[in-house]
Amino acid sequence: MKHNAFTLAEDMQNSKLKFGFTLSEILITLGIIGVVSALTLPTLMKNHQRQVYVTQLHKVYNELAQAAEQLKTDSNVTRLGESRLRRQGSGYLLNHYFKTTKTCNNDNLTDCFGNDYQNMNGDEVSISNFVPANSACAIIASGASICVSGTSYLEVVTDINGKQGPNIVGRDLFSLIIWNNGTVTTKRDPSDADDNFIDNCTKGVDAGEYGTCLAKIISDGWKMDY
Repeated sequence: MKHNAFTLAEDMQNSKLKFGFTLSEILITLGIIGVVSALTLPTLMKNHQRQVYVTQLHKVYNELAQAAEQLKTDSNVTRLGESRLRRQGSGYLLNHYFKTTKTCNNDNLTDCFGNDYQNMNGDEVSISNFVPANSACAIIASGASICVSGTSYLEVVTDINGKQGPNIVGRDLFSLIIWNNGTVTTKRDPSDADDNFIDNCTKGVDAGEYGTCLAKIISDGWKMDY
């Protein structure tokens, strides 16, 4: 049977139609995509935000370690207790080794930190409960708020994004220790078992004072898996 030009064109058109999608099929597909997106997008956003927190925390952690080492070098000593901190006070570290945009103290903490905080378990806490007396506090160039106290070793409290939320201990508020040898750590006594701190993080137990959540983040390879 011979085909003329019109017949061939008609066959080609019919062939294309066989491989097309109906409107119903397209709508069903779009509906499935919408449902999958609705289920996965919140998780993706939450994971992204947690990674942002960890990135900011790691930056502050490294800046503190570098500042402590530079302070020892400039003071020509091997221990912070022998450095200029002994004479100048803990504020010397912030004033000379960080670019600050605002300074605060225990009397005006809310100028640098949020007004309301809570633990991982939802309990409300006051920022003044975490900041030792006679601390020197400032907002640094990165936007993080930092308080430091001590001379032989430094207790540090930081809100990695300043007054911004969520203002939760273990999310954006952390405590650190800069030991006398300049090592930045997560607790006051290096001999304490890490398991206790990691377990207490999500329960809100001593989360601020001893850096339990920071211990868990470091243990998990700088990931916020809680």
